[in-house]
Amino acid sequence: MKTKVCTLCQKIATTMYRVQVAKGKVWIFVCTDCCNKVKNEPNYRYGGTWKGESH
Repeated sequence: MKTKVCTLCQKIATTMYRVQVAKGKVWIFVCTDCCNKVKNEPNYRYGGTWKGESH
């Protein structure tokens, strides 16, 4: 399994969400907990789910 580190809380996870939380073109990867926290931000945009599963 592959992992990524959450940009906001530094937690390591195998499922991350690509989101924007500020105006501009900067995308970040966040864990499930942080994704739920930023969903109500005014500039929130969802850009897909990354899964570190082996195929």
